[in-house]
Amino acid sequence: MGATPVERLRALAVGDRFVPATVLGGRLAAHGERRGLAFDLRQVDLPYPTDSSIPLPADPPPGRIRAFWEDIEGIAARLEADQADPALREYTGPVDGLVPLVGDAEVLLVHAAPVSRAAVQAASALRVVGTVRSGTVNLNLEALDDRGIPVFNTPGRNAQAVAEFVTGAIIAHVRGIVAAATELRDGRWSLTPWSQAHAGMELAGKTCGVVGFGQVARAFAPIARGIGMRLLAVDPYVDPAEIERAGARPVNLEMLLEQSDLVVLMARFDGSNRHLIDAAALAHMRPTALLVNTARPQLVDTDALRAALRERRIAGAVVDVFDQEPPARDDELLSLPGTLLTPHIAGASRDTVLRGADQLAATIVRHLVDGDLRGCVNAAAVPAP
Repeated sequence: MGATPVERLRALAVGDRFVPATVLGGRLAAHGERRGLAFDLRQVDLPYPTDSSIPLPADPPPGRIRAFWEDIEGIAARLEADQADPALREYTGPVDGLVPLVGDAEVLLVHAAPVSRAAVQAASALRVVGTVRSGTVNLNLEALDDRGIPVFNTPGRNAQAVAEFVTGAIIAHVRGIVAAATELRDGRWSLTPWSQAHAGMELAGKTCGVVGFGQVARAFAPIARGIGMRLLAVDPYVDPAEIERAGARPVNLEMLLEQSDLVVLMARFDGSNRHLIDAAALAHMRPTALLVNTARPQLVDTDALRAALRERRIAGAVVDVFDQEPPARDDELLSLPGTLLTPHIAGASRDTVLRGADQLAATIVRHLVDGDLRGCVNAAAVPAP
């Protein structure tokens, strides 16, 4: 699998309006040059996001596919065709949109484009695939495994972006910044923050419970500690000593919920933790506490969250991820008190794009030159050189 210094490889970079193909291809070329590897690059950008915003649907269509940067009616129109590859989700464009593009590409780099079974079959010369995402939901891994094609992704590329977003969203919400700024734009000078009952709290000295202690939590911990928050953390997959070294106290989930002024979800969804925060968990939270979810919607029982907010059993919630994206126009969550809702943007930063492209290119080139499988998500399916 190792490439010789004089070898030229054919590469296809498929980007979009967030991660341009020129960024993907440019970083691949730069890393290749340092290792004596050259690429014949083809760069294609898909026209997504389709607009600066899309309307919330009045009646969301049924189906497992979420609207990822596309009008939900457009998604509904192609649901039947998308069933051609049920292994894929959270991608942009027609499910087999890459079939006419892959041609004789040996290296394929994508962001949100779908790498379907048909696309894998059409790419007869394919040697390696990389996606500048933390997961591989837009790739048919089974089809790639069948051919022994290594797949690389970019875990942690947006960890700093999410950590900073969480911090900013919490401050903006608890201090009433968003509400006050909206009133001013609407022609009103808000005096609400000057009443004792509605004045926002400071974060210094408060206890923040972090659920999941991966790369996002590790980026968040020094920010939170710098503000002066005390940190509790729970993660069954992380050594408690590692949590302590990051300045947090390892506890169990029940203790974290009971003692925290802020409960921040930073865990990955793996199926076993579906509805980790359910009605029983919410009942353990303080009535003055805030729940923050920028991780995955499956971690929270949204019906239970709606009830807790409606009945004011918790003070509020910051939510960036939803069961249905975008949510229905009449979703009660949109009108409940104490909420700050954002359209799945926690990881969207310019630095995330550049960092992810650089991380992916470095990994791909290292594999091509050295046969290195570090970071390969399907290493077990890749034949020995």
